[in-house]
Amino acid sequence: MAERAETTGDLHLATVVVNVQDMQRAVAFWSAALGYQPREAEWDPSFMMLVDPQGRRVPVSLQLTDAPPREPARVHVDLYTREQGRHVDRLVALGATRVDDWPYPQDADFIVLRDTEGNAFCVIDHPEL
Repeated sequence: MAERAETTGDLHLATVVVNVQDMQRAVAFWSAALGYQPREAEWDPSFMMLVDPQGRRVPVSLQLTDAPPREPARVHVDLYTREQGRHVDRLVALGATRVDDWPYPQDADFIVLRDTEGNAFCVIDHPEL
């Protein structure tokens, strides 16, 4: 394990970047979804970083793009919670859409949603939190 630490040094995951076509809509959705706030006081129409006000969680960055999301997504966000049903309902009320035609396994512990930009993400039932 020490050898791995020596190899990776200070390299770490700093943010997750989500491509969006409507920055205002995306900032509103992800801020409300995660309880995050914009890092900068000045609005940037092409890139915004949203941070946990407590500084405990990985930030989410939103980057403007002209292209809509493509399937299959090569990377997606997983959100863990002990209250999956409540959060799925809350996220749908914020503008997410539920993906009912996903090829769910019989014992799925996740629910796939799409954010207001059409990007897929999962809400995972994780009672051990």
